[in-house]
Amino acid sequence: MGDGTGGTDSHDVPLSEIAGRRDLALTVVVEASDPAITWAVASELVEPAAYLRGGELLLTAGVNLPVTSDGVRDYVRSLVRAGVGAVGFGLAPVHAVVPERLVGQCRAQGLSLLEVPQTTPFAAVSRAVGEELEERHLRDVRRLGESHQALARAVTAADPVERVLAVLAQSLGGWAVLEPSDPSVPAHRTPGAPPETGTGLRPLLAKLVAPSGPRSAKAPSGDDEVFLHTVGVPPEERGVVLVGRPEPLGIADRAVLRTATALLDLLCRTVEEEPPVPGRLLTRLLLDGGPDEETAPLLAALADARADQGRGQDPRGTGTGAAHRAHAHAHGRGGEPGAYRVLRALPLARGRNTAPGDLPLGTQLVDRPGNGAGPDGGPLVRAVLTDREEAAHREHLDLLRAHGWVAVFGPAVPPQELPESDRKAASLLARARVVGAPMLWARDTDPFEALVDPAEAHGLSRDLLGPLAGETKAARTLRATLHAWLARHGNWDRAAADLGVHRNSVRYRIGRIERELGADLADAEQRMRLWFALTRYVQEGPGAPGTG
Repeated sequence: MGDGTGGTDSHDVPLSEIAGRRDLALTVVVEASDPAITWAVASELVEPAAYLRGGELLLTAGVNLPVTSDGVRDYVRSLVRAGVGAVGFGLAPVHAVVPERLVGQCRAQGLSLLEVPQTTPFAAVSRAVGEELEERHLRDVRRLGESHQALARAVTAADPVERVLAVLAQSLGGWAVLEPSDPSVPAHRTPGAPPETGTGLRPLLAKLVAPSGPRSAKAPSGDDEVFLHTVGVPPEERGVVLVGRPEPLGIADRAVLRTATALLDLLCRTVEEEPPVPGRLLTRLLLDGGPDEETAPLLAALADARADQGRGQDPRGTGTGAAHRAHAHAHGRGGEPGAYRVLRALPLARGRNTAPGDLPLGTQLVDRPGNGAGPDGGPLVRAVLTDREEAAHREHLDLLRAHGWVAVFGPAVPPQELPESDRKAASLLARARVVGAPMLWARDTDPFEALVDPAEAHGLSRDLLGPLAGETKAARTLRATLHAWLARHGNWDRAAADLGVHRNSVRYRIGRIERELGADLADAEQRMRLWFALTRYVQEGPGAPGTG
């Protein structure tokens, strides 16, 4: 198993890397190619093969090794059938040397055999295998991250399809082709790709672009193994991505391929007359469909836009200073690591509004649906930004208001929960639109504040409170008493102390409230409804009386 540009499967390691470690002092007794080792396991069972999954380095001191040649032959045969990668035979305390009958059978049946000296514990061999596996895994993770960042930059290039194919080919150490379903349209090819798709692959291409055909396949072509995946909308705009290289794809390779095909699929779905807008495409994918394990890593590169966001003018100053300040705030320290927020914004009804394309948003993940998307048929802007400290987000909201837009930030969430954050931001924006002020979903945000329209909440509260909703002194007194009593969980003495009256006065007033409302305040459900009504009516009712 090589370690070339294309990377390797992070779930196994070549036996040669284990045998080559000087700290183990292993000796290769029988060399049968270079098997892939998935783990090291010690076993002295007579028939260990039944408990193995394949790919293991089986460590044994030969405690129960058969004494006959036929027995050893059957023992080795069972290991080969189970897919064991190699045997590590430990010297002492049972055997001073590796038994010749075991050496002969391993050589005859093609099973690699190592000699483990007495000074090397089996635990040291197991730990060494684990270290090598972890190192290869970390190497794959680094390569995967670098590839995702390169793909994120590629989709924002002037020629995103060509750039994505080039990054894909370079990351996998092979070549890539985007073959359109329309034979009159030229294919996109990277350097090293065959000038024409081989005739042996043509029937497979036709099957993939069929409306009911499979989405992916692989097939040999010359010295290469070719991986194929469809992109675009069937049947007219469907194409096929082909990737070829001599070696099979490892886990990290397949992850890079899935990410690249997902991006190419988005780009191929873009209307041909319009230039592709990768940021908008990815934003809709993240907010409407939810990211998967391949698209989520792209957020880090696109939700922190380092480019100049200052095309708009600062209505509070000169030049593009405000845009630069917003950019600086958007990249301040703080926030939850790996978390993102959804921004939604609408233009204010009065005053001048900056054009949607000129807003200082500080991110490339922006969706501007245009007129008709807003609640009044006006424009709406959605964006995804990295979570920062609340002060930075609030200043960003103030800046957008200075540009004539009322905006909100949804809660900070991991990538897979962005659609839910978008829904909460939409609810919060409805409230911000009524209040006329920007809002940030913080840790202490009351969900009712975002999900219930203020005017509707006030009307519902008035209906629930009935005679207590009046503006007379008696109504205000009863409201204040009910509020204090509910806040103190029905404790007469504490409620009386808060109101500055005798506890018997509180008892009398609560009894009167029950009679006037026809409510049983021993019922937790009714207490909950009245608490909702009191807090929403007092806090949000225009010109509502105080608690008295």
